Amino acid sequence: MKFSKFAILIAISISSVRTQAQDIPFTLDDLISKALTYNLDIQSQELETKTTEAKIDEIKARALPQVNLSGDYKYYIKIPGQVIPLSAFGGPEGEYSTAGFGLPWNLSSNLQVTQVLYNHSLNIGLKAARLGRDATSLQIRRTKEDITYNVSATYYNAQTLAQQISFFNDNLNSLQSTIKIAQLRYDNQMGQKIDVDRLQLSYSTTETQLEAIKNDYTQLLNMLKFLAGIPQEEQIKIQDKINTEVTTVATVNDPKINRSELLLLDIQKEQNILEQKNIKAEFVPTLSAYGLGNYTIFSDPGKNGYTKGIPAGWAGVQLNWNIFDGNARKAKLSQTKIQQEQLSLQQQLINESIQMDIINARNKLYIQLRNLQAGKDQIAIAERVYQQAQLQFKEGTTDISTLIQTEDALRETQTNYLAALVGLRTAELDWDKATGNLLNK
Repeated sequence: MKFSKFAILIAISISSVRTQAQDIPFTLDDLISKALTYNLDIQSQELETKTTEAKIDEIKARALPQVNLSGDYKYYIKIPGQVIPLSAFGGPEGEYSTAGFGLPWNLSSNLQVTQVLYNHSLNIGLKAARLGRDATSLQIRRTKEDITYNVSATYYNAQTLAQQISFFNDNLNSLQSTIKIAQLRYDNQMGQKIDVDRLQLSYSTTETQLEAIKNDYTQLLNMLKFLAGIPQEEQIKIQDKINTEVTTVATVNDPKINRSELLLLDIQKEQNILEQKNIKAEFVPTLSAYGLGNYTIFSDPGKNGYTKGIPAGWAGVQLNWNIFDGNARKAKLSQTKIQQEQLSLQQQLINESIQMDIINARNKLYIQLRNLQAGKDQIAIAERVYQQAQLQFKEGTTDISTLIQTEDALRETQTNYLAALVGLRTAELDWDKATGNLLNK
């Protein structure tokens, strides 16, 4: 019984800790850090790194001694014959006979050791495999950049909806107060029933819109969990308040470019050069040393039961040189040179695309900054107008249409302000993506 109570206390303590952890809102940095650690796309690509390392080990293994063991068993139903001249055994010249040499049972085993002494293509292949490792690392970096961008954009959109939910709740509270005033005016025969109905209709419409926004907000939180590798059944919170400060300096005329696409193209061009060298290396002979040990058993299970084992062994050096291949290597070399030209054109195209991205991101940032300031001013004006309209409606100096119009105008300015906020954050993301600094923050 004591143990049971102790277990219950531990379970309650763990549950309390989990509840407290769930109440702490995730910052954007928290979710990015989780995504870069637990995202399944990144984990899958990191496994590719292990594959590349295994390929490097495979190429290195070709330079080590190769040991092969083979065995062969033959049973001759009829021993193969050979034609022999009778003169070799004292017979007449020009006459021949056939004779079978050997025994019906043959069992042989071979142990061969081979060591490459010189293979120029092997060295080039090792360099190419190491470049492949660098290319895999860049591919992982590109995936991390995409994940960082998607998490950040989703987080900002979720913050925007959280702010919009807050605005809608404030608007509903104001509408509820106004409905009470309109109902009181109607009860005192100072207003019309239609005013109450119109306000209640506006309240109901706002509630419906709020539910739709809450649903969108939940979907964005689920997307954040998916991107960050958090189980869907877990509940998360984010910081509702959006930072309105500009954190990106987009006034630099020549920003430092660190795009992974360009770095990857540089590696691809190096790989292409190594491929050309590898094709040329096929013109160079290869040299290998080898040693072979052989043991063959001959047996005749006949009446006499004869069996004899004969050992043998030898060592040598083997030269392989493909002198002419029908110009196949020349054709392959031409293909790789064309591919090198294509890579250069792609590099030029990406450079121009990067410059376009930087210009667009800078312009977008400036525009969103102006929109954000304009949105702040418009909200301040709309709130004053709405408060004044509420006061006038309460005093009976304005009609319900004017009040609803000012309420709609306030909601529109709030939406525009939030759009400018998320636009500013997205513009900063676009700037960091254009310059290749998404992971350097």
